[in-house]
Amino acid sequence: MSASFVTLLVISLVLFSPCSGLGAQDITTVNPDGLTASELHRILGEAKAQALDRSRRMQQAAASLPQVPQTNYDVKWYDVSIRVNDTTEILYGNVTLVAAAAADGVTQIDVDLHTAMAVNSITGSSGPLAFSRSGDYVTVTLDQSYDTGEQFQFDIAYSGHPVEGGLQAFAFDFRNGYRVISSLSEPYFSRTWWPCKDRNDDKPDSMGIHIESDTALYCASNGTLDSITTVPGSNSRTFHYTVRYPIVTYLFSVAIAPYTVWQQPYIFTNTGDELDTMPVIHHVYPDYYALSLTTWNQTPTMIATLADDFGPYPFPNEKYGHANFEWGGAMEHQTCTSMGGGTFGFGWGVTVHELGHQWWGDLVTCESWHDIWLNEGWASYSEAVYQLGISGWAAYHSHMNTMAYKGSGTVWCDDTANVYRIFNGNLSYDKGAWVVHMLRGVLGEELFATGVEAYYNVFAYSSATSYEFQQCWEIATGVDLDAFMLQWLYGQYCPNYSFYYMDEPSDSGGYDIYLVVKQTQTTYPQVFEMPVDFFFDYSGQPDDTITLTIDERSEFFKFNEPADLTQIKLDPAGWVLKNVSNPAWQMFIITLDAELSDGLVDIAYLDTIETRGGTGSNVVSIGSGILPPGLTISNEGVISGTPTTEGVYSFQVGFVNPATGYSDQRRFDIAITTPPCCSGQVGDVNGEGGDEPTIGDITMLIDLLFITGSVPDCLTEADVNQSGGPEPTVGDISIGDVTILIDHVFISGVELPNCL
Repeated sequence: MSASFVTLLVISLVLFSPCSGLGAQDITTVNPDGLTASELHRILGEAKAQALDRSRRMQQAAASLPQVPQTNYDVKWYDVSIRVNDTTEILYGNVTLVAAAAADGVTQIDVDLHTAMAVNSITGSSGPLAFSRSGDYVTVTLDQSYDTGEQFQFDIAYSGHPVEGGLQAFAFDFRNGYRVISSLSEPYFSRTWWPCKDRNDDKPDSMGIHIESDTALYCASNGTLDSITTVPGSNSRTFHYTVRYPIVTYLFSVAIAPYTVWQQPYIFTNTGDELDTMPVIHHVYPDYYALSLTTWNQTPTMIATLADDFGPYPFPNEKYGHANFEWGGAMEHQTCTSMGGGTFGFGWGVTVHELGHQWWGDLVTCESWHDIWLNEGWASYSEAVYQLGISGWAAYHSHMNTMAYKGSGTVWCDDTANVYRIFNGNLSYDKGAWVVHMLRGVLGEELFATGVEAYYNVFAYSSATSYEFQQCWEIATGVDLDAFMLQWLYGQYCPNYSFYYMDEPSDSGGYDIYLVVKQTQTTYPQVFEMPVDFFFDYSGQPDDTITLTIDERSEFFKFNEPADLTQIKLDPAGWVLKNVSNPAWQMFIITLDAELSDGLVDIAYLDTIETRGGTGSNVVSIGSGILPPGLTISNEGVISGTPTTEGVYSFQVGFVNPATGYSDQRRFDIAITTPPCCSGQVGDVNGEGGDEPTIGDITMLIDLLFITGSVPDCLTEADVNQSGGPEPTVGDISIGDVTILIDHVFISGVELPNCL
């Protein structure tokens, strides 16, 4: 490719110079391809899955966890130098690895490198090091034994044609007659083109990157471009980048093409409350340059919007940007997202999604692919956050509704050997985003912001599991999330809510409102435990929204309001992933357990379990448990009789309306107790006990009635004739009680009754 051609294609970087002719463009309503969020996520997920699936046929255990533990050392720094021969498609590289021993007595470590790449030499500070190879692992014998925390380093010189694997690994392509070279190493395919410890749970603190390629080409990579040097005596130049933040191996990338490069400023407030500026650099195919000016120019606004919800952009001392590459999807390479060609790569949804990964995926990385939702679910949720920031809550909820997946499968990835399962657009992307969305609804704005801040700070520049995510949020918010996480990460489907309501004038004034909520799903979990908003629309009274915890298969609620009810809506804002229906009121029990009275032994009992709805009479039955002995229940729900035995009786009563087939059942408790008696002897007014009342009891009773009116401790004993029943008041004490007590003590010895 001629130098003049390159001159026509490449626009030099002009620091912080906005491109001319860029007006305020609204690209937030639709994607260029007219895709919904769910369709977009399926493309992103399937593109990753299809490419990885192809590589599986070439390399066994491609996406499985590393077979060698590699836990005896911790990588601190890589310095990667690669010469790319775009004619022979051979890479010539040298990688300096600096690490610290993570155990005592470390003499050997294992480094990942695909068998297609030859190891030419490994050299330590004191000379050549011995090594051996087994599959995709290089075992390096160190120059001495190292104990925990002691650092060592060595250089690996290698070369070869990288075998494409994973989602892409390292690819040599052509586009419009010119070379396009790029990498995409997710999940474990950095090893196909450079030696490293290819794991999510060990990020180096920093990297040096030096990529040599043909002078006709431009190299985009991570971090800060320090310089571009021309290699003497060759038709090549080297791009020198520095990564100053921890980075997981699969996020290190190179993208090489005759790019048109342009940039714009992202202005933000730094920790000193002063304005600072970071470059946003775009590496675009020449024929897409004009398109990029109308879409990617929104990137600084997108960064600012996400930063408002998630915290500061994680890599402010470097950059953010994009680079086109020859792949059907997009990849969130740290500080420089790789974007597929075509209009798909320029849609606002894809742009925000990959930007969101800079927080969730790059700053905080899922520790294993079981927890991929921590990457993809949060990135998908970022799209809704952007809509909230620029258009408000209605746009936010509308976008969430476009990715409301309610089908089978768990958000937590149970099968990491299945690439289509890892990158399942419905589960890892859509429902993963709904987990975050519902967490926001459960916690509320203040606690959700507290949780985000803690998650950002605790796991910044490291990795996390789903369990660690939960622990972090629980500690920060003080909210137990066990039930929430269990049902939404490891359960399937969603709650199917059916709710019924009616109201009627109340005997006590106003209107009694009855609300029945049922969960009808037959899959696991059969019962979801969620706070659910209910919107009450009243006639002649302000509307109201109340939050009820729905955690049973069937629940009944009763309210009293001053105005007539117009309608009730279940979760109208859409904070819960659900199916919902609102059938007409049927026949339901309207008596609450707390409204059913308790009883006393040997005292007549009468109460009613009421129903509303249906036609004609009902048929009643006791489904489980027993009524208190001595009591019966009629088809009208009347419970009557005389209890004979003390105890707490729990029973389930069911009503069937034969005319309509409607039925309802509910559990009730009735406590039967022995009637209260202070001393156990009627007439023992002074409470001194004993088998017989005395003159002292008569004196105290007369004093109560005619002198000082001192009330005894227990009126049951003072109500000698039991005119007040089992719970008498002072008004039930009369001269008749005195007469009976005097007669018993001094005259006929009339027998006193037992205490009720």
